[in-house]
Amino acid sequence: MVRGVSRRVIVVKPEQPALFEQAIFLVRDYNAPRGDMVREACRIANSYLPRRRRSRRKADGLSLLAGFCTGALLIGTIWALTALVL
Repeated sequence: MVRGVSRRVIVVKPEQPALFEQAIFLVRDYNAPRGDMVREACRIANSYLPRRRRSRRKADGLSLLAGFCTGALLIGTIWALTALVL
């Protein structure tokens, strides 16, 4: 706990708190524009977050239909061959 010291702080809370809940920056330069300090704090905090991975693309209806038909054709062929042999 700090007593008797007044400081400017910037608190950054990430959108997805995976790694940290909040980052607290103590500001030394009182003359810097507030917007610049906030942008820099957000940039630093975001550099510690893991990069988002691209989610796997969901299969569309046509590829699902093609996979179903291919599987049905394969099973049908195997069944016909075993029925003819036995």
